[in-house]
Amino acid sequence: MNDADNGGSDAAGLAVRDKMTEFRVLVAPIEQAIKELQHAHGLMRARAESEIHAIAPALAALSEALQISTLDLLLASDRQAFLEEAFAASNVSPEAVREKVLAATSVGAAETLGLLPAEKKVS
Repeated sequence: MNDADNGGSDAAGLAVRDKMTEFRVLVAPIEQAIKELQHAHGLMRARAESEIHAIAPALAALSEALQISTLDLLLASDRQAFLEEAFAASNVSPEAVREKVLAATSVGAAETLGLLPAEKKVS
């Protein structure tokens, strides 16, 4: 390689570094905005769940017993399947959850209990 080739290579390397610097400068505010939006989204989820739990303590008890997000449950396209998966993952019996939900409130508990899978009877 001669010095002319090396000079061209150095120039290309410098141009690439300049473009990378430019990219980083341009993308930094976008990345910051994304972080802020993700934070705001988390705050909104927490507030919505808190407000839902205040309105429907039975849902709060259900969420706590199964360690699930109330919003995820309510937004699930198939709530029954969502709950079945939550029960399977938690190893908590439907009866134990029913007791927690009933203890949390008697108002609205019947509606929430309609979401719970029926216990399988052993013959």
